[in-house]
Amino acid sequence: MNDNIKTTVVTAGDAAFAWGAILLVASMRRNGMMHPAVIGATGWPEKMKRRLLALGGVTILELPYSRKCVACQKPLVMSCDDVKTEWVCWADADGMFIGDCSEWLTGDSPDEMVIRKYDPVPPDFTPENLEVWRKDIERHFGAALPKSRYDTRVNNPFIVVHRSQFPFLRRWQQQIENVLPPDVEIVSKKGTAYFQTDESVLGSLLCFDPEAPLVAGTYKANGSADKNRYYAHIAYNPKPWRMWNRRSMIWHDDIMQVVDWLVAEKIVTPSELPLSLRHGWWPFFRSFAWAAPWVWRFIKLKRRLFRR
Repeated sequence: MNDNIKTTVVTAGDAAFAWGAILLVASMRRNGMMHPAVIGATGWPEKMKRRLLALGGVTILELPYSRKCVACQKPLVMSCDDVKTEWVCWADADGMFIGDCSEWLTGDSPDEMVIRKYDPVPPDFTPENLEVWRKDIERHFGAALPKSRYDTRVNNPFIVVHRSQFPFLRRWQQQIENVLPPDVEIVSKKGTAYFQTDESVLGSLLCFDPEAPLVAGTYKANGSADKNRYYAHIAYNPKPWRMWNRRSMIWHDDIMQVVDWLVAEKIVTPSELPLSLRHGWWPFFRSFAWAAPWVWRFIKLKRRLFRR
């Protein structure tokens, strides 16, 4: 590994996010970002693991079985023994790097966490929920700040933290186990203080835990410092490797450049790509992008009904 590389990029996902993780790491390699990558995986087919490993510098961490969503093992992956570098960067597997973002993968101070704050303030950041957060931290860790450090909470698809904060990451994992149901999904039921599950738990710690790192004053990975270099989070369903929706179409050209690079590097063949990532199918998926969210909801409902 290059001695100038100080950060490991980590992500995690079940089999539904395998293509997302491949696109994420491929976007790094295509842009000259040779940082080591650790991928937490559960239920992946062997052929998807081979494709990921073919990108080089990748370690696959087989995650223990959990009824919680994979996102709730985020701090476990970030602080695992396979991370050897000074810094660690979490990037959600439904995202990719536009341009060489190496500069955004380290922070200015080991005492700070680089993470984006919500602006405007999200509707679940209420006095009632804040009081639940404070009481839970006091109950489980013995002490909590009387007032929140911040007037909003954080959004965590992209995080950069120094390895000296690994004890805090493990504290985050512990609090996830303390306060979230055993079978929670990515988003919990409305009305709970932890609606955004792992993200809400992290927000509670950053607001009230005396041992939490500070949140860095500037966040540059969203293109605010350089519109040509940023981490693009493709947050809405369905994901591009299943169908294109109107929001994900914004990044169509960027994603397809990474797909073409994967084919050129012989990581995959065109016939191995999902239909939505094949050039010939683009006119079809583009025409029906408006309906994709509704189709996806129907597919999820059907799966849920037949699983019972």
